[in-house]
Amino acid sequence: MDQDPEPPKSRLTKFFQKVDNWIGPSRLQYKPACHDLKEMIVECVLESDCMKNNEGDFRFCLTEGINKECKAIRHDWYICRKSQVDWNKHHFKDDPR
Repeated sequence: MDQDPEPPKSRLTKFFQKVDNWIGPSRLQYKPACHDLKEMIVECVLESDCMKNNEGDFRFCLTEGINKECKAIRHDWYICRKSQVDWNKHHFKDDPR
């Protein structure tokens, strides 16, 4: 035995990487739905006056201390996420829940 056989874990990892590349889209290439809006709302809240004045309380600034620009982006993100839930309910009517 001149060569050590490859450990089973690394063989499985290589196999499933090939399968993932063959079957599904790359998460790096195709971002999840509403991802851009999510990034925009986080960026907007982090740059808002509320974050600077309230010692970085993100949840408060997102819900109560939000300005008009961030509120519009938050609403768009909500509509985007809601459309995904509605789509799932519409297309999977056989689910008894």
